[in-house]
Amino acid sequence: MSYGNAAQAYQANDVMGRPPEQLVVLLYEHLLVNLRRSALQIHRGDIEGKTRSLGRASDIVFELLSALDREKGGELASRLAALYGYFISEISQIGRTLDQERLARLISIVASLHTSWIEAAKQVAAGRQEAVQ
Repeated sequence: MSYGNAAQAYQANDVMGRPPEQLVVLLYEHLLVNLRRSALQIHRGDIEGKTRSLGRASDIVFELLSALDREKGGELASRLAALYGYFISEISQIGRTLDQERLARLISIVASLHTSWIEAAKQVAAGRQEAVQ
């Protein structure tokens, strides 16, 4: 096994071993990275890079959308589904228009949600820790 393959296997095991709430936080982190990267690429005129970064961002949003459990999640899952639909629409529009202000607003919304998911993950972990004791 080459070093690259070993590193990928390690990362896959690390990700798969995380609780679901931490996976959501990780997806939001990667979503933010790709949105911020696309802002830089738009600023620099790197259209190919922008396309790649926004494509990855869109893939992440689709992953978040597909992970929703609408039966257990009820109203919250429905609201998140609508929000993710909005994200996908915005990413698509930004890809066509290169609208930096629109991208900045999207980044702000995603960053706020990322912070909320971090707090939620901490609360879930604390509850899990209390249940073990």
